[in-house]
Amino acid sequence: MQTKKAVLARRPQGEPKVSDFTIVEADLPPLEDGQVLIEVEHLSIDAFIRTTLDGPQGHHGTMDLGTPVTALGVGRVLDSRFDGLQQGDATFGPFGAQTRTVVPGNMLRKLDESAVPARAYLGALGMTTGLTAYAGMICVGEVKEGDTVVVSAAAGAVGCIACQIAKIKGARVIGIAGGQEKCDFLVNEMGCDAAVDYKAGHVAEALAAAAPDGLDLFFDNVGGEILDAALDNMAKGARVVICGAISQYNDLQHVRGPSLYLRIPERNARMLGFTVDHYASEFATMESDLAGWIADGKLSMPEHIVEGIEQFPDAIVMLMNGGNRGKLLVAP
Repeated sequence: MQTKKAVLARRPQGEPKVSDFTIVEADLPPLEDGQVLIEVEHLSIDAFIRTTLDGPQGHHGTMDLGTPVTALGVGRVLDSRFDGLQQGDATFGPFGAQTRTVVPGNMLRKLDESAVPARAYLGALGMTTGLTAYAGMICVGEVKEGDTVVVSAAAGAVGCIACQIAKIKGARVIGIAGGQEKCDFLVNEMGCDAAVDYKAGHVAEALAAAAPDGLDLFFDNVGGEILDAALDNMAKGARVVICGAISQYNDLQHVRGPSLYLRIPERNARMLGFTVDHYASEFATMESDLAGWIADGKLSMPEHIVEGIEQFPDAIVMLMNGGNRGKLLVAP
């Protein structure tokens, strides 16, 4: 049996291009004891993937040239030599950018599809999406009723969920996104109270107008100038949660730190960073809460699904350019 893969042909110089990748076909090895053959159904396009393309200095690890691009996915068992999984089971795992793969069964999670489709475990219930938003907004940011919350990259996968969680907890929510269409999406579909278009410029002034009493919690996915604009608009005792910094991922050797960090002591504020794996002991609670909000109609996960493994490189470029709304997935 064969698989088709999206592999790294050369390391990107700055912003990744479709030409940095290539599509190849390869034979799969026969199954050995403890292994499972998976038909990949959906792959998660996440910002961390960009940081794995740069070699040994990669912020989230690295990958070799000529190997499938790092990606989490959900798939269906075609054949199994592992006692815990049978043909037809839905699974989650580190499948990489390919149509089929052979992996050790102990690396896979069997998924419950009774209430949500398997791909929800990449989106609203996904570690890099819903669980990340939950950990940052609740466990780290300690969002509470009455807070004024600002979320950057609010129309992206993590941002969409973070905004909705803040609303569920009784906060006033302002999303930052690029373009009027995305800002309208945040207000009309994600329930934000206001939205700021960073492409229109003057972000600090726009935040001051939208939150005249200052922001209590800033959930940052972008870094750079957006982070400085938020720091300049903090209320006393504010919390800044560093979830990601996609504006910096194309040149990790020259990361720009915040120039207005002195606003933190001035306003008795705090800045906290996190990665979701530090909250693994809380995953079951997070999933239960998120699933409950979905069932109650309080939370939704917009999806942008790209068809075909051949389009995987285009999806990476789209993510880095902010061309998607909600969760970006590739269906190989």
